[in-house]
Amino acid sequence: MKKITYYICFCAFFVFQWNYAQNTNDSFKPRRKELELYQYRGDSITILKAPPSTTAITSFDSKLPYPIIFIHGLDSNSETWNTTTNYLDTQFQFTYGGRFDFCLNDDGNNTIANKNFYPTAGADIAAFETSIQNGDYYTINFDVGTDGSYSPSSSSSVFALSNQAAIAKQAMAVRKTIERVMQITGRDKVVLVTHSMGGLAAREYIQNSFDWQTDGNHHVAKLAMAGTPHGGSNTSGFGLGFLIGMDESSEAIRDLRTSYYYSGEPGRYLFGGVEIENNTNMNDNSYTPDFYNVDMNCNGIINENIIGLNQRPIDNLIDYSSVIGEKNGGTTDGVVDATSSNLNLFYPTLTYPNKLFYYSAIAVTEVHTDLPSQYYQLMQAMDEPNFKELGYKIITNKPYIGFTTIQENPSVADDDFYKFDITNNVSATVSVSSIVTNQMIASLVDSNGNLIGTTYNNTAATLNFTQNLTPGSYYLKLSSMNPTSNNYKTPYQFIINTSLSNADYALNSISFYPNPTLNSVYFENQNFNKATVYSFVGQKLEEIDLNSTDSLQNISIANYAKGIYFISLEKENQHPIQIKVIKE
Repeated sequence: MKKITYYICFCAFFVFQWNYAQNTNDSFKPRRKELELYQYRGDSITILKAPPSTTAITSFDSKLPYPIIFIHGLDSNSETWNTTTNYLDTQFQFTYGGRFDFCLNDDGNNTIANKNFYPTAGADIAAFETSIQNGDYYTINFDVGTDGSYSPSSSSSVFALSNQAAIAKQAMAVRKTIERVMQITGRDKVVLVTHSMGGLAAREYIQNSFDWQTDGNHHVAKLAMAGTPHGGSNTSGFGLGFLIGMDESSEAIRDLRTSYYYSGEPGRYLFGGVEIENNTNMNDNSYTPDFYNVDMNCNGIINENIIGLNQRPIDNLIDYSSVIGEKNGGTTDGVVDATSSNLNLFYPTLTYPNKLFYYSAIAVTEVHTDLPSQYYQLMQAMDEPNFKELGYKIITNKPYIGFTTIQENPSVADDDFYKFDITNNVSATVSVSSIVTNQMIASLVDSNGNLIGTTYNNTAATLNFTQNLTPGSYYLKLSSMNPTSNNYKTPYQFIINTSLSNADYALNSISFYPNPTLNSVYFENQNFNKATVYSFVGQKLEEIDLNSTDSLQNISIANYAKGIYFISLEKENQHPIQIKVIKE
């Protein structure tokens, strides 16, 4: 049985404001609870990795800037990440937030495709409710039957080729997962870690603005990819796919083609062209039809001219990295060639090029399926951004952890950038501990990259300095010099503490009760002038005039639905303060 640690989380840890309203009314397809927790295969029952028990600790506060979402590849499932995530659990005491299950061919009809969600009639995509809570990382699982069962046998009546479904449908599941993870964690961005086709699912989401969240942003800070076939792969061709459990007529195989065997032209999904099958177009197999359907964008219309994924613009302000497998010292992992795995070859003008890390091994067949368990290379790929423009957003007065890894050039320092905002004149004290390299250099720069003050060096395993800051955006740069291959095992810890003026401090030290509440929140002897209520995702709901002489002010949230709300409180001549309230 896999090792499971026990924690609980019921609320997010900090206030953020988005200027958009997110749809939070998920419609889940019902299923039996045991189908979430166990895999049934004949007489065999397997216990699936699950989030911590909700009966242990009453709060959780991640020390990562952003939550991680793991996405598996073709004909696989979320358990492919167990070696790596179990390592994260034991080595760093990470907390698993849960699994997001999607069936991507829920209507059971392979000949037509759509991107609709259950309960829409004929919808291809069904999301199943699972035990989800605040955590450091989450997994997505596409290996789901129409009844919500985990990895059903191909002979089962509920088997639906879900983990061999179109990449366009996978991207919709990624969108829904990101939306829900942000709601659960309170973070405004995520880190995506992907294997094989999962990287294309992430790219499909990122490179199509109509798939983004309702505020018009994708909210992806980093995309780390292992063995992703940006140039496609024909490994499953020549009728050999069935030997490893793949259906060569499936939507995913269709999308992954570098080229078609008989007609010879480049794969339509990756390189563009008309959605049509005949002797000279998309002719891949010795039998007809080659694929169940050719609706690559899953819009219900065929014979369209498709713009290939590699022809579409890509966001230059994401931190990209790749793990590339090398079998027997060659240039392929046995499934995907190194040239296909290198995003830079398809987007050579990236402002911040995709970083490359290599896993080499001796193997008879392939090392492609080994990549999700290579946590050393994955930790390199997941390392914090080394450019300020990509820096992870953090908040002051909260502890975080970061990692020291060898980057592309072993002789170069591992630079990590973190962005934070200052709204008052403050004295900021940066404290770093658990430093594992002989030298760490820290500095603060402004939004233009200008050095604030001077640079600072560690003393043994710690580094501390104080700097006066005025309102604005700043970046903390931590440079670990001459990192070694073992440094990642001990994360450094850091915090930026800020000291306010007496008036600001008094405002920020208020108390209120009850929380959680059914009806109202009360404040004693505060005399606020105005309160503004925001939804959990930053939608402005109500402004309340609090000008009164009452010693006990209150704000009613009785008419709001259950959930988390943020209230901005204002006093004359003082900066607003925001509090978080849970409505039961």
